Amino acid sequence: MEFMVCLKGETDQHSYLSEIADLGAGIELGSYGLIGVKSQKDWDSRLEKHIMIMKQFPGKVAIHGPFIGIEYTHIDHLIRESIQCRIDMIFNVACTLKADRVILHSGYSMETEVFHLNELWISENINYWRNEICRWEKAGIEIVLENDVERSPDLLVDLVRAVKSPSLQLCLDIGHLHYFSPYSSSSWVSKMGSCLKHVHIHDNDQKADRHWSLGKGTFDFEAFYSSIENNTSNITLSIEVEGTMEDKMNDLRKVINRFKKLY
Repeated sequence: MEFMVCLKGETDQHSYLSEIADLGAGIELGSYGLIGVKSQKDWDSRLEKHIMIMKQFPGKVAIHGPFIGIEYTHIDHLIRESIQCRIDMIFNVACTLKADRVILHSGYSMETEVFHLNELWISENINYWRNEICRWEKAGIEIVLENDVERSPDLLVDLVRAVKSPSLQLCLDIGHLHYFSPYSSSSWVSKMGSCLKHVHIHDNDQKADRHWSLGKGTFDFEAFYSSIENNTSNITLSIEVEGTMEDKMNDLRKVINRFKKLY
């Protein structure tokens, strides 16, 4: 089992890098999705900040890619081309930063469910990822697809198993699960099984995707932790809470201590 903490890469976070490394944890670098997409200048600024971090951090690094509106097989060919451009850009970021894992949202949207397009979604995404994953695999980079608005993990599991690439696996965001899904976290963990490689850890009250510190909301962490212990230990738990660095570090220590016997 490994641990990470999500960082945007701002300069005030640099002073914590040695402490994160001392804990044996890695970092998940993000902010391409909400900040970097506003302009090419903003994207380049994100990358420059992350390059500076890489010069200081000796541990493992993952990248969270852009996610707003990213539907890999969008029905509109012009939008699809723009989305592919973003995927090309995050591939280059991962190569530049020498990351071995990239977290991408699944690309599943509410419209897919509303318009009963699940069968079309799964067939087109299988075809897309069978082709797309090849260059990531050659570069030694693993993609983990993260649940967003999905009510169930079934489509994501079917997708990964159909593509059959060790470089395409799954990320479970427990905050999204808690907000959007009627099923328990243990059910999600069990169904994802060996496909589950990465977990985003944060809390909410089931009224919004809050990204609160652990214990501030209503998520049953102990039940989730038990399901992890019973099903898999070959995963990365990544702290994705908003707030101060002290909040992030406290939650990181809390999770590490909980799994110390497996760590």
